[in-house]
Amino acid sequence: MNTVTVLTPTGCIGNRGIFKEAFIEALDANKPDVVAVDGGSFDIGPWYLGTGKPHSPLTNLRRDLEIILVEAVHKRGIPFILGSSGGSGANAHVDFTLDLVMKIAQENSISFPVGTIYSDIEKQTVKNALLKGTKMPKVPTTLLGDLLTTEQVEQARTIVAMMGVEPIIETLQQGAQVVLAGRAADSCAIGAYPVMLGFDKGLSIHMGDIMECGESALTDTTGVTKVLGPNRIPIVGTMHDDHFTLQPGHPGMICSVESATAHSLYERESHAIVELPGGLLEKHATVFSQETPSTVRVSGTKFTEQAYTVLLEGVSFLGYRTIAILGARNHRMIEQIDEILAQEKRSAEASFQTAGQFSIRYHVYGKGAVLGLREPLSSHPTEIGIVLDIVSETQQLSHDIAEDLSLKIAFSRYRDRTTTAGNVGYLFSPNVIDVGETFETTIYHQMPISDPLELFDIKITQAG
Repeated sequence: MNTVTVLTPTGCIGNRGIFKEAFIEALDANKPDVVAVDGGSFDIGPWYLGTGKPHSPLTNLRRDLEIILVEAVHKRGIPFILGSSGGSGANAHVDFTLDLVMKIAQENSISFPVGTIYSDIEKQTVKNALLKGTKMPKVPTTLLGDLLTTEQVEQARTIVAMMGVEPIIETLQQGAQVVLAGRAADSCAIGAYPVMLGFDKGLSIHMGDIMECGESALTDTTGVTKVLGPNRIPIVGTMHDDHFTLQPGHPGMICSVESATAHSLYERESHAIVELPGGLLEKHATVFSQETPSTVRVSGTKFTEQAYTVLLEGVSFLGYRTIAILGARNHRMIEQIDEILAQEKRSAEASFQTAGQFSIRYHVYGKGAVLGLREPLSSHPTEIGIVLDIVSETQQLSHDIAEDLSLKIAFSRYRDRTTTAGNVGYLFSPNVIDVGETFETTIYHQMPISDPLELFDIKITQAG
């Protein structure tokens, strides 16, 4: 067997923007067999899945897609795979991305077959499986394991299934030159092409697991990632029979054993085992070595097949959110802030107790807003930022509560108060901001399936 080279131009398409010149140079220097990149994440929270909106700037998404479609797909005939299209990978995100691709093709007078893979799951499909006795534990199963209920399914606005390599391979084999996948495991979107060509599955997916965040697995030795404007640098992976290599797509960066192994560790319950659709990526015997000053060689990773499961991600509508951002600098107020906020929360709850269902939360920056009770350092801040977070059954109710509560805090009477003209400064005018619909993650569960393709709808169309 020869080799296959995968180029990943950025850690997430549309996120900060591809460094165009570096991308073109990397295409010509490495002559990749495929360009593969992740398009999203669930890290950005449930709102994007619930609304179907992209989480990267539209301007950046369009620009990155146009660079890849023109320079790689059209000019050099290189296939392109995009995983978790549009951000959360729901049907709305795939259609949004397809629309962009179609417009780019038309405007640039280029043509190519596009394969879309839809990953939304009908509620009834999940409920039918539950009614048959299928157990769907919450992930990570070793730490959580709570079983999915029909009530959770019924309440969900959107549910997606995270695909493995198989739907992507099937779409390529059906003739797609561009693949726009719905929700997909990042490593599988990048590792699918080598697996299709018969390369070792464990090594291929491990290569994708490291490459999926682009130059995050590299070390910047020259400051190239601080270039103003779009500055995401490609990473290049090459599969061999018994190992793969990783190298930067720009001479100002290097891939080191440290940078590659560090990216193998993040966001992991275990550094040695990663559970994926259809099996376990096992890294107990993985060996990293520095092949050249800028290239790392990786070997020994295995993929152990097991009963096929996919991760379901689902969100439910929670209500309508309004926020207000207040700043306080008086040391007496800061010393008493917990007491003040608790008092005024109780006052607001009393004022609106018959108006409808609502919740009030505070996020006090400078005083544990990030880690909360887990904050290891106690400090005495000179100023704090207070974010009021109101969620209720209507936007108007949330707005009214936020207005009322912010005023209560602004004129709250605390011990030794001297700020009689107002305790806080408002960051913005208007003082409160209506955010709109808000969602919560209610499904993050593992669903067994018998066929890796059964939940995913594949369509082939012609762009241009």
